[in-house]
Amino acid sequence: MAGITPLFDAIWDDYMFWSLVVGAISFGWLYHHTYFYRAKEGESPNIDDIEVGVFPKDYDNLKLEVTWTVLPFILIVWLTYISWAPLDAVWSQTGPDGYHGSECAEGQSSANFIDDSGYVRSTCYHEIGIEGQQWFWEFDCYGLDETICSTGYATVEGELKPHLILKAGETYLAEMTSIDVTHAVKNPDFGMMEDVVPGQTTYLWMPAVEETSFLMLCAEYCGDNHAYMIAQITVE
Repeated sequence: MAGITPLFDAIWDDYMFWSLVVGAISFGWLYHHTYFYRAKEGESPNIDDIEVGVFPKDYDNLKLEVTWTVLPFILIVWLTYISWAPLDAVWSQTGPDGYHGSECAEGQSSANFIDDSGYVRSTCYHEIGIEGQQWFWEFDCYGLDETICSTGYATVEGELKPHLILKAGETYLAEMTSIDVTHAVKNPDFGMMEDVVPGQTTYLWMPAVEETSFLMLCAEYCGDNHAYMIAQITVE
């Protein structure tokens, strides 16, 4: 997982660790019971002495039920807690109270950087446009200088796909719309995803901290060619 900052990589590692722990316990419990609680030869087929009109034996264990209710609840609260601030940064507001300031003036640089807490901060940001349609992405640099943002086409697995070229050290705020159905922009190297909804404008921060190249995907099923709705993103 290539997160936008070390902070996001650390959160990804935490989620993967606890997923493995919970998975090991759950599947271990499942396989243990599958093996040790099989029907044995000569055992009565009515081991619980079930009778018509009589409640079956009660095998409840209050301590066990409390344990498997409380522990997952604590884990979910913990994962929510460590994710709260990073998620707030992902959907940061614009202006002086946000992480990326206000829109850059002509010729001004975002000069983004990663602070001591692991968040990306910027002096200002550039606006760009992303439009989704079945099954194609269209980019608009809104008149930005070509050194800051440019578009074109790139060959991906033998097919021409839209290509968005951004500049390292600059931060972009994408205004996103759809002309048909709901799509979702997924930028793996930025560690971010946001829905693109017809009739609405949604926004996504794209802090281009360092040079990279990756495929932008559609993460919302949108029809027959959903899997091929990709674009090339290059930060240079």
